[in-house]
Amino acid sequence: MAQIPLSLDPNSGANPGSNPGGGRAPRGNPVMGWCAVGFGLLGIFTIGFVFVPLGLICSLLALFMGQAAWGFIGILLAIAGFVTSPKLWIIVGMGWFYAWFDANEFLKPIIDFFNSFTGGGTREV
Repeated sequence: MAQIPLSLDPNSGANPGSNPGGGRAPRGNPVMGWCAVGFGLLGIFTIGFVFVPLGLICSLLALFMGQAAWGFIGILLAIAGFVTSPKLWIIVGMGWFYAWFDANEFLKPIIDFFNSFTGGGTREV
């Protein structure tokens, strides 16, 4: 059986003649970084509540995959998309309101009011 050289260097390659010119082997394209920047831009200029979370997820994945510049730019664009999206502000505001105040206390009269029309809730026999 042939001896396979072991190395921690990712550029060494399994075949000694695979990279005859030496130096670094060409790396793949930063597709996740491109997606992060693209979704970040789409989050600013189109449907923010869809593309801002996608841009943020792709940015974090790009950072973990070693595409730091693309990931950082994607995070900045995702933040800008969040700031310019009124629907995301409403969603965060509703979550804050629910967490800060006891929403059941505020919503119970409204729910009882609608239940009186629909016949829901408890009935006396």
